[in-house]
Amino acid sequence: MSVRVPALAKSPLPHLERQVLELISEGYGDLEVADRLGLKSAARLRYRLSRIARHFQLETVVRPQLVDHGYSHGAMPVPALLQPLLLEAKAYGLVRTLADGGSVSAYARRQGLKPYHAQYLLKTARAKLDATSRASMVRRAWQRQILGPTPFAADLAGMHGEALQPGAGRWVIVPLLSGYRLAGPAGGLHRTRHLDVPDQEAANAAARFLSGRPGFAPLWIAKPPRPGDPFRVSWGPPLSVAAREPGIAPVRPYQQAGLCLPQRA
Repeated sequence: MSVRVPALAKSPLPHLERQVLELISEGYGDLEVADRLGLKSAARLRYRLSRIARHFQLETVVRPQLVDHGYSHGAMPVPALLQPLLLEAKAYGLVRTLADGGSVSAYARRQGLKPYHAQYLLKTARAKLDATSRASMVRRAWQRQILGPTPFAADLAGMHGEALQPGAGRWVIVPLLSGYRLAGPAGGLHRTRHLDVPDQEAANAAARFLSGRPGFAPLWIAKPPRPGDPFRVSWGPPLSVAAREPGIAPVRPYQQAGLCLPQRA
């Protein structure tokens, strides 16, 4: 699965159509949206949705896809970010499929799922995202950084794009001042892994957070080769080999006591 990071290009909608899309993204039904905006009928609402689809050069009206395009094209403001959420592979793939304009039944066929399994997957993913509709699932996925242009969303796409090695340890959400990152344990096909972070302070914080966890030893920090480049926190190969490389500072293990992820409003 390729990493999907939208460009957030500006493509503004007329005011009324932006309001329609915002209410749809919040999970309101057709009649509720029509009543709130004085459209008088669901048919007029559907007409507005067709205009939004044409604005994005889409051939069909698929509401989750319209919401995703609304955010990624700057047609409506991106919702406030919340603490990121890890979804298991099938739920993540379903959310991505909805955002891309696909159907639950098409995703089920690709995955070899029975129809009732697909509906159960949809129900559980919607509950985990605290969403009330498929369109609002996309909104909540942007809030929880499953979709969107954040580094965490790119890390998550990368995680689900590789063959995960069982028993190598668990992926960890790393909280930094610059935002959340996702770190995978070393092992299997990935003897070493790394995170690129903006400065020494972030590198130290990431190293403290990861140190001592299964699959994240040994740890070391490499200074950037040029001013302004990121620091690199790496883990996985023998410490004796890493320590001989220039510009690398080994990190001693830290105690993991009572660490918790802060909430972001």
